[in-house]
Amino acid sequence: MKPESTADMRIGRIKYINTLPFYHKLFTDDDRSVEIYENCPAKINYALRHKKVDIAPISSLEYLNHQSEYVLLPDLAIGSRDFSKSVLLFSRDKLEGLDGTTIALTRESLSSAVLLRILMKFKYKFKNRFVSSSADIETTLEKYPAALVIGDEALLYQPREFVYKYDLSELWWNWTEKPFCFSLWAVRKQFARDEHDRVTEFYFRLVENLNHNLSDLETLIKNAMHMSFLDATFPKIFGYLFNLSYGLDASMQEGLLLYYRLAHRLGVSPIAGNLEFFEFDKKAASKKT
Repeated sequence: MKPESTADMRIGRIKYINTLPFYHKLFTDDDRSVEIYENCPAKINYALRHKKVDIAPISSLEYLNHQSEYVLLPDLAIGSRDFSKSVLLFSRDKLEGLDGTTIALTRESLSSAVLLRILMKFKYKFKNRFVSSSADIETTLEKYPAALVIGDEALLYQPREFVYKYDLSELWWNWTEKPFCFSLWAVRKQFARDEHDRVTEFYFRLVENLNHNLSDLETLIKNAMHMSFLDATFPKIFGYLFNLSYGLDASMQEGLLLYYRLAHRLGVSPIAGNLEFFEFDKKAASKKT
């Protein structure tokens, strides 16, 4: 990212496949009104918190930890109603044998790392130690009995030897019967106040682009990833994107608020206030619908 920008907006972009429906064709290559900063979720969280970007999809826990600084773009999220396929615990032992062990956590994660800690403590009643690791999966599993991995690395990982694989959102769903929300679109409050019209325009543009891309996932994957449907990974990526949820409906919010209560109970986050959403002009909304 450049130290200074002349762009009207600075947009954060999570570098994973699951954000393709938001970003593919969102801007043209010659659009100088925006600057895109691409990185892993933890780095995007940092960039928004430190005013290096104005709008971004952030970890759901990042919003909880800094509620006073952000407003949320309505009805937008990245979540799962059962399995996610990209937030996985890889283990050399069965899950039942992990009580008392040390588990490695990817440095790219925030919400997922706390989700794992919640599951281990409150669902399974385990006592674990957690350490951060930036090593690859194979190296990490040589040192620790289990490792949390997220994003494309988790989705596309092909182990050389057998390992157990546990999908955290599936474990959450089986336990709570609620979906899990990994990411939310947030705007810095000051930017939302100063650039209300610009944020409104971006929001509608983002929603329209998302709906268009989700309506034809096959074309999205072909064009965004330059991948033929004959590619061996095409069906996996298609099924992955098809199963994810990109809306923040009532049930997704229920799951999110339950997660927030448990994160506070775990002692890692403050008590959650009401979700605060960006309010756009109703006249502008009617023109877009």
